[in-house]
Amino acid sequence: MKNTINKITIAVLCLLATTSCTDEFLNEVPLDRFSPENLLTNAAGFDAAVVALYEGARQEHTIGSTNFEYMTVGTDQTQWGRNDARGNKDYSLLNSNLDATIIYWDWAYKQMIVRANLILENIDNPSLNIAEDARKNIKGQALFFRAYTYNFLANIYGGVPIVKERIVEPKFDFVRNSRAEVLSFSAKDLEEATTLLPLDVKDGRIPRAAAFHLLSEVYISLGMETKDASLYDKSISAASKVINKEAGDYQIMTTRFGPAASKPGDVFSDIFADGQVNKSSGNKEVMWAWQFESTTLGGSYTVALANNSIRYWAPEYDRLQTPNRILNISPDSLGRGIGVNSPTNYAKYDVWALDPKDIRNSNFNIRRTFYYNNPADREYFAKPILTRKVNGNLVIVRNDGTPTTIVLDTLRQYYPYFRKIEGAAINGNILSGNTAKDFSRMRVAETYLLRAEAYFRKGDLDNAAKDINVVRARAKASLISSAVVTEDFILDERTRELIVEEPRLRTLIRMGRLVDRVRKYNSAPSVANGPSSGRTIQDFNRYWPIPQKVIDANTGAKLEQNPGY
Repeated sequence: MKNTINKITIAVLCLLATTSCTDEFLNEVPLDRFSPENLLTNAAGFDAAVVALYEGARQEHTIGSTNFEYMTVGTDQTQWGRNDARGNKDYSLLNSNLDATIIYWDWAYKQMIVRANLILENIDNPSLNIAEDARKNIKGQALFFRAYTYNFLANIYGGVPIVKERIVEPKFDFVRNSRAEVLSFSAKDLEEATTLLPLDVKDGRIPRAAAFHLLSEVYISLGMETKDASLYDKSISAASKVINKEAGDYQIMTTRFGPAASKPGDVFSDIFADGQVNKSSGNKEVMWAWQFESTTLGGSYTVALANNSIRYWAPEYDRLQTPNRILNISPDSLGRGIGVNSPTNYAKYDVWALDPKDIRNSNFNIRRTFYYNNPADREYFAKPILTRKVNGNLVIVRNDGTPTTIVLDTLRQYYPYFRKIEGAAINGNILSGNTAKDFSRMRVAETYLLRAEAYFRKGDLDNAAKDINVVRARAKASLISSAVVTEDFILDERTRELIVEEPRLRTLIRMGRLVDRVRKYNSAPSVANGPSSGRTIQDFNRYWPIPQKVIDANTGAKLEQNPGY
């Protein structure tokens, strides 16, 4: 089911990180290794370069293997699942030398933008013998990923340097473009991409609908940044291309489908069932998903770079013990969580108070019951873990209802988690905590929420409510009136629908809501007098700092740091 995304070689990736030189000798075409001159000569060569963009895009997720999902922790949805100050639990540690601020910057400029620029620099060469449809598709994908990356940068760092071409010689005089300029550049790339990308693609590839979906978001951001309300109409138009199927056969799924439909569950759980994330499985809602695969070249370079959702989002339930104080077996069919992305009470409980019958809150979509899995304890093996509050602590209870003195760590080891993350272990390695499950990146349900947001921002609350209700109706949740529509309600609905999938940090920065939402929903410390995101975040944390090493290396011009850092 996988395409050539899973066949890229390390040699091609190394090629795309290189630069050319004006020296005539170095411009000779090497024949013993990959180079732009000998690779980018036909459709297959360009497609190999495009595949490197998909590999890079996937690393946006797996790069968290060293930075613990900074796109989610320290937001209103999750906190760092430890009693120390990492993971933005203490925002005073968010500085220009933090690994995360550096790694994401490098990912954008050294992987994504340079690869996209290489393709765009060469694809319109009239001497190439490439069919026009193939050329358009290649160019459209490169434009999409360049736009995607600049949108990423704008919603993390604010204004950043726009690099339109490959850097072929040392450059030390970068200057920051404004955030509006970066967003405008992203929008322009996407506008062109929507004229080039095909309607139907193989699993994992970018269809036209994904470009319109992202363009809808960028127009909202640009409208907010420039105060130009006409951009909200453009956002509505872009989203409507997806919703009305003008950009391809995609839709919000309302009935059960696929092999999972024969098992207990609901239509929402079907969307995320392992093996059902892509369109070829009947899932018409997911427009784009990161692709992972076991025992397949390119499916994941290492086990550590596979889908790490279980590892980070699931609690460390192997540390739980029976009332007889026998530990659970480390990994089982649920994988191995380490309790990094520990949901806040807002994400676990508060956001569901509106409608407890919402199927997104069902046991098929949120796992709340856990079982003892160690056969060494015959009394409790395969029985559910029972708990009770005693003196403010959650303790394990015996089968007869008697409480024990075993206090549960509800930050790291025992909490409800979102079952979107569940999937088969990569290469059968359950110890890793990582899976080969494909990761939904863009869905039509979010397109409705983007259009609802655009309607809201232009003051059309009736249509905003209608779009939100399409999503809520599928979830069998109560419908809302226009009087309920606020920016906070839209953010809450995004949590109910998109948690785990959504890079929440970027959404909150995009809307200008990071600071106040973190203060409201993520202020409780995990230990007495300990730090918390909400207590340490400052107003200037609305954007991340520019990496200090980038500023220091830019000796030919002043690269401004974000205020406060």
